[in-house]
Amino acid sequence: MEITYLETISSTQIFLENALKNGRLNAPIALYTFDQTGGIGSRDNRWEGVRGNLAFSFALPIGAMPTDLPQQSASLYFGFLFKETLAAFGSAAWMKWPNDLYIDDKKIGGVITKRFYEYCVCGIGLNIHAPMPCYGAIDIAFDAPKLLAVFLDLVEKRTSWDTIFSLIDLEYNRNRAYAAHIGSRMVPLMNSQLDRDGSIIIDGERVFSER
Repeated sequence: MEITYLETISSTQIFLENALKNGRLNAPIALYTFDQTGGIGSRDNRWEGVRGNLAFSFALPIGAMPTDLPQQSASLYFGFLFKETLAAFGSAAWMKWPNDLYIDDKKIGGVITKRFYEYCVCGIGLNIHAPMPCYGAIDIAFDAPKLLAVFLDLVEKRTSWDTIFSLIDLEYNRNRAYAAHIGSRMVPLMNSQLDRDGSIIIDGERVFSER
């Protein structure tokens, strides 16, 4: 996959979507920067970043996705692949349902994925420097082009959702000490159960990721 560096950009995801729509770029393609000024977060929020943090987005044709991947669990899938990549470089990062990266009890990154025409577009932010005391930062030094090349190679292998889900399920118990945004509420995950489609069952309700 081609990987392009941008010195500064408002949002790698919006830039990529516009470039795909206008035919200036073709998928598969990835863009990254260390100066994103208007990143997209969950629930229509901004991704809080600072200069020097890694932000990147990539696009794949829908036909290049694993055939068994539920659309609503794409962020969980790609986030876990990125967590596995970070682990291969020596990080203790873990994946919190449905789209957050954590070190210990602090968020260090997030994933947001959407279908855009015939493409899947995924954006990931990773804190190299914590933007505020309530956030964490990655625990390793890394060369961004090398890290992204390893991760995107993993993405292009199209490992089945069933295989990745089995690994996510093994680690899901870490979530039980935390809460997740469900609608406008923060809901404890202590008694939640992860289902095979990536949704969770909590208080008798099935909840899918909205990200």
